[in-house]
Amino acid sequence: MQRTTTIRLLLLWTMTTSLPVQAQLLDAVALDSVRTYRSIERAMREPDQVFKLDLSGQKLKELPEELLLLKNLNALDLSNNKLKVLPERFGELVHIQDLRLSRNKLVDFPGSICHMTHMKRLDMSRNALVGLPPCIGAMTELTSLDLWDNDLGDFPEELERLTSLRFLDLRAIQFEQPEMEHIQNLLPRTKIYFSQPCNCGM
Repeated sequence: MQRTTTIRLLLLWTMTTSLPVQAQLLDAVALDSVRTYRSIERAMREPDQVFKLDLSGQKLKELPEELLLLKNLNALDLSNNKLKVLPERFGELVHIQDLRLSRNKLVDFPGSICHMTHMKRLDMSRNALVGLPPCIGAMTELTSLDLWDNDLGDFPEELERLTSLRFLDLRAIQFEQPEMEHIQNLLPRTKIYFSQPCNCGM
């Protein structure tokens, strides 16, 4: 009887330890202290332990499919690559709080990013973005948005929902004074950095 009970307990332990780990959303202190993985190959050896991944400067033209298996991912650096688009499934990484996509070749703001509603910091500087989608209004936890040196012209009214936003960099983008004032009115609590206004209509 005791032997049977022991076997059952061992089977139960084996089953529970083999279950997928529930995805975790780390606080700022914990996120600062965890290890940063620097290759997808190394990350896939222990995917449940990967909270921070740095794939910057790897000349990526598309995202590795394995990336979508890293359900605990909280911080991802994809800067200085050659990405033109991001797949819709990228939005499944809903625990990402810090995403860096600077120095890529993005023209359209990926709608999949709007699903990352726990995002705190988003850096998409030095791309070729032409506008922001209305769905950006869903990112209500966003505190820092860097869009420096893009080709932005469209700013949806939904920006006013970003009530947590404290920093917005729009330098090296040409605006007329009325456009700048409109953006500031949408985000009255945000420190917005503009370059000098142009006289584009002159």
